[in-house]
Amino acid sequence: MEPSRHIEAYLNAQGVPFRIIAHAPTRTLIEAARSAKIDYRRVVRAIMLEDSQGMLMAILPASHMLDFESLCQQLGRTLQPVPQERLGGTFPDCEPGSIPPLAQPYGLPAIIDEQVMVMPQVCFEAGTHNALVVMAGSEFQKLHAVSRRLTFSRPAATLAGRDEFEFVSAEQPSTIKGLHPMADLQQRIQNISKLPPLPDSTRRLLLLRNNSKATIADLAAIVSTDPILAAQVIRYARSAYYGYRGRVESLQDAITQVLGFDMVLHMALGLSASRALRMPADGPLGMRAFWRHSVYTAGLAQALNTLLPPATRGKPGLVYLAGLLHDIGFAVLGHLFQAEFYLLNKAVATNPRVPVSLIEKRVLGIEHTQIGSWLMGGWDMPAEVVTSALEHHNEYYSGEHAAYANLVLLADHLLKGHQPSDAAGDEPPPVILTALGLDLERVMEVTRKVLEESRPGLDEMAGIMAA
Repeated sequence: MEPSRHIEAYLNAQGVPFRIIAHAPTRTLIEAARSAKIDYRRVVRAIMLEDSQGMLMAILPASHMLDFESLCQQLGRTLQPVPQERLGGTFPDCEPGSIPPLAQPYGLPAIIDEQVMVMPQVCFEAGTHNALVVMAGSEFQKLHAVSRRLTFSRPAATLAGRDEFEFVSAEQPSTIKGLHPMADLQQRIQNISKLPPLPDSTRRLLLLRNNSKATIADLAAIVSTDPILAAQVIRYARSAYYGYRGRVESLQDAITQVLGFDMVLHMALGLSASRALRMPADGPLGMRAFWRHSVYTAGLAQALNTLLPPATRGKPGLVYLAGLLHDIGFAVLGHLFQAEFYLLNKAVATNPRVPVSLIEKRVLGIEHTQIGSWLMGGWDMPAEVVTSALEHHNEYYSGEHAAYANLVLLADHLLKGHQPSDAAGDEPPPVILTALGLDLERVMEVTRKVLEESRPGLDEMAGIMAA
């Protein structure tokens, strides 16, 4: 695919020599550079920021991280990243997440990092995720003759290590702290007096869950008051994942013929609760990747649950909900603390081999497990869900509701070799298999079956969640 026609016409009008390298579709600039066989250090990117004065395009090397604190001080402004969903109107010719580092064609002001100005060659995405534009650094500089030049980035390599030990042992706290727009994120989270509001449908579903006399009609009545939620449940029931060959024409059909009361109740809880939080769409922790991993974790955890002895087996719908919301802390971070989320998202992309929990501690000083359990507890979610949000990285947890947290942890590890996951490794921890009483061969067999047979349905469901 060629770059945006708007950008190509602009470059031709400016008389700038350039070439295009096509490659397979990729999700990140690191992947694009690898696919195009280009040195990642030659790739530049654009970040859209805004405050009360309007939007501003910041252009920096892709291998660098934006120093929010330094930039805001130099400009005397209070900038924040522009949410991805609001950029479509500004860049209508571009695919989501592929913003050309060229401000003039879109009538925007720009600042450009001094590091870009000394690059001998510049490569960038120009509106698509399967092609890179390549030009001489001097030609790129001409295109930014009126852009303001500042130093506002730092090498992301300060976070990168060849392995986990290097990452942990490298003593550079001042470098990382300098990137924080907030001095103490953990304290600020603890000082938040108001949780994100709980949707009314979620509140009513939680009350229904505690009603031992609740009926299918009661459940359908609550879900049907929220047209978007009702449509999502029906689409779930129709998805290939459940393999129902009959017609699902109504919410009643979805409950009685396909999903059942328990599954719809907990699925609806997850769907309605998640809608209270909005986060950037792209990156390894962005909304698309977040819900894809969450849906796969929920589906695999539910399948693994069937292997447990009846005495220790969890409730299927509750296992699904625990898997669906186990990483909700990332969504809270993206919703309430966009600048910190951006930094974490970038750091995770830069360090694909380093466990996310280590990066969180280094960059933020707090983990998403703590943030997620704080929200789930504040919303009075089931204790099993709160525990899973807090303990799904703790393979030695053996307290109340351990089976739910252990199933989520196991699913996380099993998925790591197939998609981005916040698990520490892709091998099932032996201590978890022992705690759950599971045989590794059976576990791998179930995992293969879910990934081979259920992938289209799971992808469809993930798309519903991210919509």
